[in-house]
Amino acid sequence: MNNCCEVKHEKIREMLKTSEDYLENVKTVSNIFSLLGEVNRMKILLALLEGELCVYHICEITGGKQSATSQHLRKLKDCHIVKSRKDANQVLYSLADDHVVNIIKLALEHKEC
Repeated sequence: MNNCCEVKHEKIREMLKTSEDYLENVKTVSNIFSLLGEVNRMKILLALLEGELCVYHICEITGGKQSATSQHLRKLKDCHIVKSRKDANQVLYSLADDHVVNIIKLALEHKEC
C-alpha cells in the first residue's frame, strides 16, 4: 500500500475511534443484533412474522414458558423491535416495523447462499 493510502486510512481510523456518534451507533447496532441473535427471541420474531399474537399463542408456537416469553417480549419492546396493544383482556404483540422484517428476510435469504 502506498503512503497516500496509509495516511488516509489512518485519518479515517482515528476519526472513527473518537467519534461519539460512531461509538453510539456501534453500541446500538450491537445491542439490536444481540437481541435478534438469541434463539428464543428469534422464535418469537419468526412467529410474529405471521401476524399479531398474544403471549399465550406465542408460548404455544415457540414452546416457551409464559414468564420467559414475557421477559423476551419486554426486551424486544424496550428496543422498539416489537410493539403491543391492548384488546379487551389481552395484550397483542406484533413486529414494530418493516425494518426487522427485512433483517429477518435478508438473513433467511443469506442462509440459501
